[in-house]
Amino acid sequence: MLHRLSLTFGTRDLLTKIIARNPQRQLILMENAGDDEGLQLLDVSDEPTIFTGGLDYRVQLHQGARDWLGFFSFAYFTFDHDTATVFDAKMTQLASNVLPAGMTAMYVLTKAHNAGEYVLLTQWVDSEAFSLWRHSAAFTPIDQYATSANHFHTANYHQVKPDEPDTNV
Repeated sequence: MLHRLSLTFGTRDLLTKIIARNPQRQLILMENAGDDEGLQLLDVSDEPTIFTGGLDYRVQLHQGARDWLGFFSFAYFTFDHDTATVFDAKMTQLASNVLPAGMTAMYVLTKAHNAGEYVLLTQWVDSEAFSLWRHSAAFTPIDQYATSANHFHTANYHQVKPDEPDTNV
């Protein structure tokens, strides 16, 4: 079971150099689905971070696949203790059922040095499956937290191979 993951952002050149220098790591290069310049490198090696940005997370909950393929949605929240407790219970309930159609994995993450900062990382077969879920009644348990009061924001990514040509040039 994965207990921790970390991530960093950068240029394709920088991130592919990190991948080349760390062949023993399971590093996933992702491109932001809505921003031609947004690249992220996700380390799912379950080892102490090699990144310096402080984006280190503990895996609180996982349900589903472990293949790191497809479309990924990162939903960020900041909760006080009481809200976090209720959110945790709702996510545990969601994970105890069959995942929504098209969702292949769900991770609930908390920041290593601030347990009130959460990421709900969901993995999908494609962006269409995510969009259908996001606009369905099945999203209701999460939708109530998707407010500015919880510092909510999202980012969507798909995996790219480090040697794929940059189509944005």
